[in-house]
Amino acid sequence: MKSTSLFFSLFGASLLISQTNNTVFNSPLSVLGTIQEKVILEEEIRLFDINWVKNLKLILPCENIPIPKRTMRLPNAPRDYRNGIHRGIDFFANWGTPIRAVAEGVVIRSDLYYEEVSPGFRESVLSSSARVGKTPSDIFNSVLLGQAVFLDHGFNLIPGFRVISIYAHLSHINPDIKPGRLVKSGEVFAKSGNSGVKESTLGSRAGSHLHWELILQKDKEEIYLGKDIPNPELYNMLTSIFSNS
Repeated sequence: MKSTSLFFSLFGASLLISQTNNTVFNSPLSVLGTIQEKVILEEEIRLFDINWVKNLKLILPCENIPIPKRTMRLPNAPRDYRNGIHRGIDFFANWGTPIRAVAEGVVIRSDLYYEEVSPGFRESVLSSSARVGKTPSDIFNSVLLGQAVFLDHGFNLIPGFRVISIYAHLSHINPDIKPGRLVKSGEVFAKSGNSGVKESTLGSRAGSHLHWELILQKDKEEIYLGKDIPNPELYNMLTSIFSNS
């Protein structure tokens, strides 16, 4: 009987110690510290460093159309209509302006058979964005970009990163531009338009421009060119990267 009591006493003490240790490791302060450490690490990954692109040289996607100076046409500008942030550059090219590859890349998306959505549908997805509080990726990629081409530049364009360029709001894509096709630097493969914007859903060509982005991917994360870089530092960085030929 004494041995049984001793067993339960030792068992109870062991359990108490175990719970005490777990309480320490699972306490609010301990959990908060773990979360804070994770957030700090993720923020370090997501901070854009201009040094990443100090040697980057790209061709302007629209010949003789330079980087716009207006902040609203550059990365980081607010896009209140969709509860989001602008990730790219808006080159205000007239309808049908030839679009060329900023660097050699392989086609990974080409909306050859694109059909414009109705005005009502576009408004409904924007209402969804408002309810979510940000632009959902499916709405942005499938509706708001309009007719688009994505090029994969691999890991050599910016050392250490996989790089993707995006060309959106197009009015035409050359028929041979299909996934897997290699596009040479400077090669014309599409024409500018206004697909995906409100005017296009209403049958108008108003507001035609090229929306262009460069996405950098690394360590399970991705970041767009110039994220959170203020002007005029952002403008100066972009003008140093691009040339007409």
